[in-house]
Amino acid sequence: METAAIVEQIKSLLTELRAKGISEETIDSMISPGAEQRVIIDSRGYLLLPDYQEIRIRLTPMERTLYIFLLRHTNGIPVGDLYLYYNELLKIYTSLTVYDDKETAAMAVGALVDDYRTTLYTNVSRIKKKLTDKLGTKIAGPLLITRTDGVYRIPVPRRLVSYR
Repeated sequence: METAAIVEQIKSLLTELRAKGISEETIDSMISPGAEQRVIIDSRGYLLLPDYQEIRIRLTPMERTLYIFLLRHTNGIPVGDLYLYYNELLKIYTSLTVYDDKETAAMAVGALVDDYRTTLYTNVSRIKKKLTDKLGTKIAGPLLITRTDGVYRIPVPRRLVSYR
């Protein structure tokens, strides 16, 4: 059966459930992931999701830098304090990029931590789009970079994250 046909079948079944009086909350609970999802960050620039048919999401070196950095900081980082972590970010970035130009790397990370540049927000948005496009909003939720009270964090439990 082709993907489009399966999607149409699911839509039809959801319409039928709604017509029978099943609440949106009940339908959402059926669609939501039942188990926590493992995340593997590999050295080639992918987020691997082995619990979802081995889905692979390609991240650029800067996106990976930001993602790995926030995974390391379980309690999150206040956006206004990001510049305090410049050296840590630079170390991550230089380990992930193929360029040996230290000045270019320093400028790229400098743009990420600069409050007056949109580099941080652009990378957060790109990561969110890549995750939600592949997984949908509900399943991607724990993997997304969130901002609450000015603090950026990734809610996924760290015991589910591994690197290779």
